[in-house]
Parts: sequence; C-alpha cells; structure tokens
Amino acid sequence: NNTVPGGDRTGGVFMKDYERLKMLEPPEGILDVVIDTDTATEVDDPFAVAYALLSPEKLRVQALCAAPFSMNERAQDPADGMEQSYRELLHLLDLLGMRGEYESRVFRGSRSYLSEKTPVPSPAADEIVRLALAHSQEHPLYVAAIGAVTNVASALLACPEIAERMVLVWLAGDDLDASPNVYNVYQDVKAAQVVFDSGVPLVHVPCTPVSSHLTTTMEQLEACIGGKNSLCDYLTESVRAYSDDLFAWSKPIWDIAVIAWLLSPDFAETEVTTSPIVTDNLTWSRDYHRHLIRNVKCFRRDAVFRDLFRKLSGVSPRP
Repeated sequence: NNTVPGGDRTGGVFMKDYERLKMLEPPEGILDVVIDTDTATEVDDPFAVAYALLSPEKLRVQALCAAPFSMNERAQDPADGMEQSYRELLHLLDLLGMRGEYESRVFRGSRSYLSEKTPVPSPAADEIVRLALAHSQEHPLYVAAIGAVTNVASALLACPEIAERMVLVWLAGDDLDASPNVYNVYQDVKAAQVVFDSGVPLVHVPCTPVSSHLTTTMEQLEACIGGKNSLCDYLTESVRAYSDDLFAWSKPIWDIAVIAWLLSPDFAETEVTTSPIVTDNLTWSRDYHRHLIRNVKCFRRDAVFRDLFRKLSGVSPRP
C-alpha cells in the first residue's frame, strides 16, 4: 500500500507501509548518527551530546549540527542562538578530550527559522543531505534532533529523497493526546510542519509526560558523578544554577530521551500510529490515513540514568 504522507503541504515521499515500518523498528547494530542540537539553550543538550559521544558501542557520531534558538533569555535571535550552540559544542568536545577527533564534524546551522516552506541554507543542512545520500533504506542515517528542526527541515526541503534514507528521532511536542505547543516546535512551526508532513520515518519523543519523567536531583548528581572529572563538574554546576532552593527539587534532563531510544529498545515503550498534523494554531490534528510514525509512550528512568551516569563518570579524571 503506497501512502501519500504529505497531503497537499509538501507532497511528501512515496514509501510503502512495510518499508517505513521496517525503518521504524528499534535499531540493531552500530548506528551512524547526526546530532542536531541547540546546545546552549539548556543543560539537557550537553548531557545528551556527551551521552551519545560516550556510547561508541552503539553510536557512530558522524556530525554535530548547531541548531538555532532564540525564544528564551539566552539568545537575541536565531543566529545568535545557533552561534552559541556551535561554541558550546566545541566546549563540550574540550571537556570530553575529543576536540581533535570531532572538531571537523561540527557544523553551523540555520541563522533564521523558516519563513516559508523553503530551505534555509547552512553547512549543517548540507551535511545532513550529504550523509543521508550516502545511506539507504536498509542502512539509514539516524538524525537525533533535540532542538528546533530548522536544519533538518531545510535538508528535507532541499533534497526530499533523503527522507527514504534516514530516520529522524525528535524530541518535539507533548504526547499526541496533548499539544505540540512546546519549545522545540513553537520556535519554528513551519519546520515542524515540514517534518511531520514529509514522510520521513519519524520517532516522536514527547516532552510531557514522557521525557519529563527523566528527572534527577542535585543530591543524585553529586553522589553519582560529582567530582569525577571536569565534564561531570560542569554538568553538575549547570544544573545547580537552575534553582536557588534545591530542597526537594528535581530537574528534567529532557534531551537524553532521544539518545536513550537509539541506545536500547529496553529503555522505552512505544506505539506505532499515524503522523499528526501540526496546525498553525499549535494544536495536533489527526488524520488516520496519513503515514506511520513511532511514538514513545514511556521511559524506564532508572535504567537510563544508570547507563548515563556510568558513562559520564568514566571520562578520564581531571589532571
């Protein structure tokens, strides 16, 4: 059964249901991964980037793409947010002792959001296209998106055929019974619409009530990774800065959810459903004739944090 995923929004790609379902299965073996991240907007991005880079048994990180952000107090406009994210990626590589290995794989992303459904050129979008074209349905590129998807949408608009060669795993809106009115969506609504309409095999990782379950506390951070190395100290102190009152306080580390799904199917429970429509009013609209996606329903919080903390604390100690 051929599906027409995009309706009249973008045209989408033609893929058979069984082809898309096969690509949406929990992945086996070692994966080629691009991480598309607004790294400087929130502490969860550095946790997620480090988690991926410290998981070579499963993930081969091919590129680190700086995504734009602006809708908080940290950035004046998308270009400023993207540049901050680019610098933060380099800073993380320094803390990990991996700058020499990965600096050439860090790419600046879009300097603006989509004003229309036309691509915003950037080195990051070009690299996503290049890497995806080097893959196939049988061995796709996995794109882990943990910010606004301007870079990814631009790549799909510039080269629609890559939708058949990649799997997008995106921390996007809240659960499909709730709302898409979440930071990673409302910053660039048109990019979100492009992605959900494109027909790209998509794993939707909801914020609430799914990745919101991945919380930690200062006491736990200090007990598990405190003093282990410069990276752990940086992450711990970044979390501490979020609150003046740490009593009975916890912090969601949202973005590690995307990396956790890539690492192990045992970390999450999911469902297969049809791709929602993101309306201009930032609501979900459902048409059950649309193409299929995978939607994450819950994470096994303790298993994810055990894996994360073990990997973070294993980074070489400070000199």
